[in-house]
Amino acid sequence: MVEQIKKSNTGKEVRITGMATIKDVAMDAGVSVGTVSNVINGGKVSEERRQRVERSIQKLGYQVNGIARKMRTQRTDYVVVILPNIINPFYSLLLQGLEHALSAYDKQPLLCISDGEKEKEIKYIEMARANKVDGIIGVTFSDVEEYLDDTLAFVSIERRFSKNIPCVSGDNYLGGRMAAENLARRGATNLLLVQTIMSVDNEVRKRRLGFEGYCEENEIPYASITFSEKQVPSVYSSFSARSLIGSVLQAHMNNQMTENGRPNGIFAGTDHLAVVIQEELEQMGLCVPEDVQLVGYDGLRWMNTGQPFVSSIYQDTGMIAKTSVDCLMRLMNGEAVEDIVDLPIVFQDGGTTLPLPETDIKEKQGIMLPILEGEDRR
Repeated sequence: MVEQIKKSNTGKEVRITGMATIKDVAMDAGVSVGTVSNVINGGKVSEERRQRVERSIQKLGYQVNGIARKMRTQRTDYVVVILPNIINPFYSLLLQGLEHALSAYDKQPLLCISDGEKEKEIKYIEMARANKVDGIIGVTFSDVEEYLDDTLAFVSIERRFSKNIPCVSGDNYLGGRMAAENLARRGATNLLLVQTIMSVDNEVRKRRLGFEGYCEENEIPYASITFSEKQVPSVYSSFSARSLIGSVLQAHMNNQMTENGRPNGIFAGTDHLAVVIQEELEQMGLCVPEDVQLVGYDGLRWMNTGQPFVSSIYQDTGMIAKTSVDCLMRLMNGEAVEDIVDLPIVFQDGGTTLPLPETDIKEKQGIMLPILEGEDRR
């Protein structure tokens, strides 16, 4: 704490300990606290008193509490962003996109990391409501619906709620179909899906539905492996999770869990899961993509080289972020907002799939393949 004695604009001594307060400013300017508040908040004050207050604020180095001031006007210009983590590059990119989109509306994000824990998410929702922030954009797979209502604008990413809460997501069903189609068109004849799923229903689950739907329609042999969030809480920090993935994958690759023989094409539900699978396959002595082709989901790239993690279904985090922010602004203005769960996705070659046959490239049959070998339209 720093104590300083300064002479006020009226000639009196003002003793200040630590940071100057609004009371210090009022005493220095020789006015009431209410007058100082009116100056700060643009209220009606005579020009002479306004100048005295402004001189005192400058002299004492008084810092205006922007959040507290805007709370009194019912708008803080802050939006709470709830994310499970920022270790996952997808969420880091999403956060960057949200900050950019919010700044276009003169809003700022207040980041809250939940670690996927229901208690934390509830705490953040109640904090947002108590502090009258402008709204929430959240990625939550917990049972928190009872804590959400019309008094707080909320936009959900990749998770539908039954209440009037808009959901924003890429076209996960088409993404699953696109993954299966790309593997098949590149020569894979026996496919395997590996995905972690949350206990609550969400848009990500549609990746499996799209994958299996394409395989069944085209009579392609396939098998599916799904892990719960308890079995695989994190592929980044959980050794037991990686060990479980490795043992189950090895059983499939050794023909112990399938009637169709060893899979030669794998669709992983996320890119970081695909990286783990690639490492496990290589430890088994299998080459990617020569022995087993691999497709992930999200379209993430290595930070140091800019190269894709793996061949993947790319979804534009910037577009997801902008769409989410636009929906939130409309909610704040009292407009009705529908779910938007069909944002475009594209296939991105990352070297873990074989090239398309030349005839297939020429014909470009089947579901759209906006990105072929050598193309990157971003």
